[in-house]
Amino acid sequence: MKYLIKFRLGKSVFERAIDPRFYIEDLQEIGSVDVRILKENIPSPEEEPTDAHCFHADVVLETDKSMVDIREVLEFIIDDGVEIEAIDSKDEKPKVGEEEEKPQSSAIPETLLENYRLETEEILSRLRQSLQELHGDPSNLELINEVFRSFHTLKGNTGLILTYGEEPNLKYLHEATHRAESVLQKARDSGKGIHAHQVELLEEILDRMDDLFLAFVEGRVEEGEDIIELLEKLESGRSEDSQTERGIPLEIGALLNVWKQYSPLFKEISGKEGINEEEKEFLKRSLTTLHKVVKDAGFEDLKKKVIDLANSLGNVDFNEFKTNLNLFSQSLEEKIKKYSEAKTEKSSKKGKEIDTSRYISKANYLKVEENLVAEVMDVVGELSVFKEWLNLFAVKLSREYNVPEATKELKDHIHRFRGLIDTLQRHVLEMRMVPVSVLFERFPKLVRDLSRTLGKKVELIVEGGETKLDKVIVEKIAEPMIHLIRNAIDHGVETVEERREVGKNETAKVKIRAYQEGGSVVIEVSDDGRGIDPEKVKKKALEKGLYTEEELSSMGEDQILNIIFQSGFSTKDQATELSGRGVGMDVVARTIRDLGGEVSLSTEIGLGTTVRLLLPLTLAIRKILLVRVGSLTFGLPAESVGEVIKVQRDAIKSSKGKYVLYHRGKVLYLEYLSQKLGIESMSNGVVTVLIDNYLSTAVAVDDVISTIDTVVKPVPEFLEASEEISGITILGDGSVVYVLEVLK
Repeated sequence: MKYLIKFRLGKSVFERAIDPRFYIEDLQEIGSVDVRILKENIPSPEEEPTDAHCFHADVVLETDKSMVDIREVLEFIIDDGVEIEAIDSKDEKPKVGEEEEKPQSSAIPETLLENYRLETEEILSRLRQSLQELHGDPSNLELINEVFRSFHTLKGNTGLILTYGEEPNLKYLHEATHRAESVLQKARDSGKGIHAHQVELLEEILDRMDDLFLAFVEGRVEEGEDIIELLEKLESGRSEDSQTERGIPLEIGALLNVWKQYSPLFKEISGKEGINEEEKEFLKRSLTTLHKVVKDAGFEDLKKKVIDLANSLGNVDFNEFKTNLNLFSQSLEEKIKKYSEAKTEKSSKKGKEIDTSRYISKANYLKVEENLVAEVMDVVGELSVFKEWLNLFAVKLSREYNVPEATKELKDHIHRFRGLIDTLQRHVLEMRMVPVSVLFERFPKLVRDLSRTLGKKVELIVEGGETKLDKVIVEKIAEPMIHLIRNAIDHGVETVEERREVGKNETAKVKIRAYQEGGSVVIEVSDDGRGIDPEKVKKKALEKGLYTEEELSSMGEDQILNIIFQSGFSTKDQATELSGRGVGMDVVARTIRDLGGEVSLSTEIGLGTTVRLLLPLTLAIRKILLVRVGSLTFGLPAESVGEVIKVQRDAIKSSKGKYVLYHRGKVLYLEYLSQKLGIESMSNGVVTVLIDNYLSTAVAVDDVISTIDTVVKPVPEFLEASEEISGITILGDGSVVYVLEVLK
C-alpha cells in the first residue's frame, strides 16, 4: 500500500519545540520512505519561531500498515498541516470462504468523544450558514476561506477519532471533508471563487454528512456510497445539465463525450465508398482514443470491437470497416441506454420515505458561548459578595437595632439564599470546567521527541487526567507544563550510561499527576533523575550576582532551591537547543502566580525532583481571607495560607537583619505586613501570623477578620499599586479591599 503524506508545517509547530524530521524517522520504522523536501526553514535553537519558518515536504510511504497506524505516528502534528492520501488504495479482497478481517478498535475516551460530538454539531451548523451565504456570492473568497477552515477542522477532528479504530460512518465523513477541502483549496488558489452549481453540490454533501454524523451518534450504519458520487461531481466541476449528472458515471460520461465528437464524422465517412490518407489518419487517432475510454469504462466487449475496427481499417475492402463501425455504434448506444435505465431504477429504489424524526436533536447539551458563561460567572460572583453583605447586615441588625425576631427571620432567609447561591456557583463553575486530560493527551509524543533529541530513554506516566479545572486555567498552563517537561528530561534525567553506572534502570520515568486538594487542583511533574544540588544552585547564584555570600549563608535549603524560579537563572554550563539559556522556570512561576496559584519544588540528590503546581479551581471566584493591618482591611488568597497562629511578640527573633520564627521544627522567615506596607500597627503583645502551605514563609498581621467568596478584579490603571497587590475586590458595603500576594 502506498501513501502520499504532505507536510505543510509552519511556525506553530516550532513554537512547541517539535522537529518535524523526527516524524519522517518514525515513518521509516513502519515502511519504505521516499522524501522530497520542497521548502525547509527550521529555526535554530537560539531563534524565536517566526512566520517565515516552515517545513514543506512530500513523503511517499510504502507500508503494510493501515491509515490508522500512520495517523497514530503523526498524531501530534496531524492538525498542523499534514495530509495523507492513499495513492495505491486497491485493497486485497478476502478469498472465497474467508471472512474479511475486521479492524480492532480501542475505546474512544468519553471526554474526547463528547468534545467531538459537540464541535461537529457546531461545525455542521456553521457550514450550513456559510454555504447559504456563499450561494448568493460564490466568488467571495472570504466566505470560501471560512468554509475551507470548517471542512479542515472537521477533517482533523474526525481523523483523530478514526485513529481509535474503523468506523464506517466517519470513514465516509472524513473522505467527504478531505475531498471538499481540496476543491475549496483550488478555488482559493485560483482567486476566482467557486461555481454556483458546486455550492449546491456542497450543500447536498453537507446533508449527507449530517446523516452520517447522526448515524454515528445513534450507533447505526448509514449507506455512504452516494456521497462519493456527489464528491466526484464536485471535483469534476460538472453542472446539472451534463450527462453524468443524469446518472452516468465519470468513465461512461468520458466515453459518451468522445463518441459525441466522433460520431458525426464517422457517419459521414460511413456513407463514402472510400477514404483518403488524411481521413484514414484521423480514424486511427480516433480509434486509439476510443480504445482508451472503453478500457477505462471496463467494457471488454466494446474494447474488442474497437480492436476489430482498427484491424479492418487496413483492409482493402472498406465495406468491412463500415460494417464493424455500425456494429460498434449500436453496441455503444445500447450500453449507455441500458446503464441509464439501471441507474434510474436504482435511484427510484433509493427514494424511500425519509424518517424526519431522525433530524430532531436528541442531544442532552446546549451550546453556550464562552463569553456568556464568563458574564454569568461575574454575576454569580457579585451575588456571592452580596451574600456576605447580607450576613454582615444581619449581625449589625442584631447588635445595633435590637430586633431579634426580624434578625432571626432574616438569618433564616440568608441561610436559604446562601444555599441557592452556592448551588448556582457550583453549577456555573462546572460549565467552565474541563478535564486536564485535554492538556495531557499530547505530552507522550512531546516526551518521545525530546528524549530522542537528547539520546535518553524516558517513559511518561500520566495520572489523574479526569481531574477538572477551569478551561481558562488549562489553556494558560500549557506553556509552563511544556517547560517543566523539558527541564525534567534535559536537566533532571541522566543519560543511559550515567543511569547504568549508578545502578538505575536505563529508562527514566517522568510522571505527571493531577488531583484535587480542597478547593484547589495540584499538578505535579516529577522525574527519577539526578536531583538538584543546593550547593550548585548557591554557586551559580553567586556567579551570576543574584545574591551575596552573606545572603546565601542565611538562607534555608527551600529558599535556595526557589532561586531556580528567578529570571535568568540556570544551572546548565552550556545552553542546549532545549534549555539552559536562563528562561523557563521563571516563566512557570510567573504564570502560575498570575493565576493565583503557587509553585514549589522538592528534590533529593540521586533520586529525582518534583515540581508542584497548586492552582485555583477557577479564576472567576476566589476564596479570600480578610485581615486587618492598622485601621485598614486587606485580602489574601485563602489557598495560599496553610496555617494561622497567634504568638507572643517575644517569640519572633531577629537574625542578620531579618525576622525569624521557630515553628514545627523549622525556622521561618517572617515579615510584618504593617512594615512592608508602611502602616502603623495596632496590635498589642500578641501577633497573628499567617504561614504558607510549605512552612517556608510567614507574615504578621494585626488580626484575621473572616473568609469570603468574592470576585477579584485587576487593579484599575488610575490606582497606583505595589507589586504585592494582585487585584481588588469590593465588599457588600461598597468598600474596596486590596488583595495581596505576600505568601508565595
